[in-house]
Amino acid sequence: MAACFRIVSAFIVVSSTCYLSAHSLGEDWPQWRGVNCTGIYRAAQKLPTTFSHSDNVKWSAEIGDGIGAATIVGGKLFVTSMRYLPGQEPKNDPANGETSELPTQFYVFCYDSATGDNLWQKQYSAGEKRLPTIHHTNSYASATPAADHERVYIYFTRIGLVALDVRSGEQVWQQKVPEPFFVFDWGPGMSPVLYNDCLFFCQDDDLTPTLYCLDKKTGEILWRDQRTDFAVSYSHPIVCETPNGPELVVAGTGKLIGYDIANGQRKWAAEIFCRNIKTTPQTKDGIVYLSVESFGISYQWRATADENGDGKITREEIINSRKDKDYGIPDAFWAKFARGDKNNDGVLEGDEIDEAFLDPSNKGGLLASEVQNRGGNETDWKKFDSESQTEASIQAVRGGGVGDVSRSHTLWKHKTKAVDHLVSPLVADGRMILVKSNGFLSAFETEQGKPLFVRKRFNNTSTYLGAPVYGDGKIYIPAENGKVVVFAAGDDFQEPLAINDMGESVINTVAIADGRIYIRSRNHIFCIGQ
Repeated sequence: MAACFRIVSAFIVVSSTCYLSAHSLGEDWPQWRGVNCTGIYRAAQKLPTTFSHSDNVKWSAEIGDGIGAATIVGGKLFVTSMRYLPGQEPKNDPANGETSELPTQFYVFCYDSATGDNLWQKQYSAGEKRLPTIHHTNSYASATPAADHERVYIYFTRIGLVALDVRSGEQVWQQKVPEPFFVFDWGPGMSPVLYNDCLFFCQDDDLTPTLYCLDKKTGEILWRDQRTDFAVSYSHPIVCETPNGPELVVAGTGKLIGYDIANGQRKWAAEIFCRNIKTTPQTKDGIVYLSVESFGISYQWRATADENGDGKITREEIINSRKDKDYGIPDAFWAKFARGDKNNDGVLEGDEIDEAFLDPSNKGGLLASEVQNRGGNETDWKKFDSESQTEASIQAVRGGGVGDVSRSHTLWKHKTKAVDHLVSPLVADGRMILVKSNGFLSAFETEQGKPLFVRKRFNNTSTYLGAPVYGDGKIYIPAENGKVVVFAAGDDFQEPLAINDMGESVINTVAIADGRIYIRSRNHIFCIGQ
């Protein structure tokens, strides 16, 4: 902990200006969504507008299954994938819940970012025990690497966090963390984040939700916050600059938390209305902007596990609701079930669902009584209006507070249907830009959160999972159908400049560095240039 204090103190005194200078240059793209997860590339180079899987491609490589984006630092590109051993590819269909007993390999690739030369690659076995089935849009190569000019930092559930030498690919250190468990089979989706000499990793799963701070040079855990009062979330840590110095900010169930970077103490919390959050907030000039769309836990459990629609959840229904029924559910999860089962009848219903799956000190989102109120007299969740069970909002919170700052530091908060539960916002040019699945674009001014336009339809109906990024006056928006939509970042966002077909699904975020964009599709990496 003392080491972390020295790290942060040195940063505050010496290198605050350096951080801003690097941010303004924007040449490297050191982690998921670039510097501080902003999605903004500030260099002056022109970026391509029209391209495809064959047009304006500087180089490409087939690398195997994955959805983690590329990271580019110092002329090197890092990306990960999952592969089966040669000749041992599965004959079944994991997307439909069928699994393979065959071993898989986790790969880390390093390419020359300009030429595509494969400089090195590293592989790890997934182990003798097969990996549990996850949602078909996800992958076990879902974490985007973080990198500096010495090491690249990767995460994989079976190996934990690992640092590799950027020149040779040799392992520098490894730090094991508990393998996550997701009862809804969503699978892992978090990436490590760098700040000065600290590496942050937040793994909010169903059993051991924890925020870690590691010394990036040694892998030593400097501090951790065991977030047992939070449910599953996928929000990345970001750094908010305040007059009193930088703070680490992480969103989760019902709360936005500001941490002391030196010791991991929770400095402040602002209320956000959600059970789980899959979007990452943005920060600019000491203000944190976030967008949230979430169901209540009671409705989510009914929709997932209540087979007969009677509003009651049994152990058997939970097991049968899983894609991977044979993989097993840990005892620690059943302890939560028992916590909620107040009358010991082996069934969860009504408030018992909240008691089981929400911490008593943090009941974020719609509770069971409100879920039922919104459902009216109907008891069968299948007949509920699902849209009425969704709560969505955008919010701005000023950093630098102490304690509960929900009233004192929340600058504005507005309910809106413009929010998507998966796509993180983009904050640029005084606007908060939101993308919603099926092809909707919205923009709000950041001073008061007033709408500029809401849910403007554009011509690419698809699911959107990757967050938009900004560079050269353009916004790049990837879609699951393999199209990358490009808009001019004007005031009203008229028709797209281009809709570019990459030939296969694009789940994660576009990366930008050195005047080129890098697109990680389901099985390939593409370098696109003028």
